[in-house]
Amino acid sequence: MDLTVKEALALPPRRKIVLQHNKELQQVGQAAGLLSMFLGSLEADFQQLPICEDSWKTMKKAIKEHDDEGGRIKRRIIQRIGRNWKNTRNNLFHKFYSSRRTFEQNANHKPSGINANHWKWFLEYRLKDSTKEKCRKNAINCSKQRYTHTGGSKTLARKRHEEVINLNSVSEFCLVFCNIDSNDREDLLVEEKYEPGLIKKDDTYINEDARVVGEAIEHIEGQDASSKELSQNDSLAQVLGKEHLGRVRGLGSRPCPTQCFHFGVQIEEYQKEIAELKTEAAGLKAKAAEEKAKRQTMANLLRYLIQQQGYNLPPDAALDLDFFGSAPTLSRAR
Repeated sequence: MDLTVKEALALPPRRKIVLQHNKELQQVGQAAGLLSMFLGSLEADFQQLPICEDSWKTMKKAIKEHDDEGGRIKRRIIQRIGRNWKNTRNNLFHKFYSSRRTFEQNANHKPSGINANHWKWFLEYRLKDSTKEKCRKNAINCSKQRYTHTGGSKTLARKRHEEVINLNSVSEFCLVFCNIDSNDREDLLVEEKYEPGLIKKDDTYINEDARVVGEAIEHIEGQDASSKELSQNDSLAQVLGKEHLGRVRGLGSRPCPTQCFHFGVQIEEYQKEIAELKTEAAGLKAKAAEEKAKRQTMANLLRYLIQQQGYNLPPDAALDLDFFGSAPTLSRAR
């Protein structure tokens, strides 16, 4: 498939383009690239998606979803459109707005194809104190990024899918005509994470931080081969630390920990550990009760022997003896 967006839109009504997805429901294959180009053209269509909305969440549902039945794939595509829409209008603001001009001058200096009122409302939103504070925090967060993205516009999911196809011995003929699903191809291989690009085309690291990370990953995987397998403690997690909530390192957007790490198995293991701890605690409790009974017996015997000798215990000694027969804590024991 080698189509442009215009050619795809000009296809006959009954012709369809099949969009492949992997097990995590990420778009893969050449059709995914065509979809990305289409979404790129849609994000800049501010006739369909007005620039004046405060955020993607406030955009009218009818504009965003049309006939969405709540499918996961469609929701993710809508989220991609929202992310691209936000980035495009941010680029337009920095390109057309100037702090040296008055508000009216900036309002008149609008991009072509955008409603004048929408552009004015957008400027009012961007110049709010609350919006400026959000921009300041976002700039701080972006400054913390240590690794430059070198993968181009192709997603990690598409790259991983291509690697699977290149390594898999199943031919495209079998895949198409024998009805072998693309997801099954990935099952034929040992599932591995697709690491983020830290190396440039000339096989050198993008910067010193990337070199340190790359060498650390190689060292860990050399010491423990199991760290190459996708897990919560794989080589990436050990070097880069804990990922953001709900994300999995090296798999691109959308796959969540419950999909990849099978938390159900872990919960079962935790339940077994809890049961073992409860059994151990019950044994310790029974042993403590037995020791208490022994101490009480010894205290009674000692009291009896002293009384047989005709002595009366001083008040302090009697109190200590009574305490000895109880179950004292370490902090109170003499």
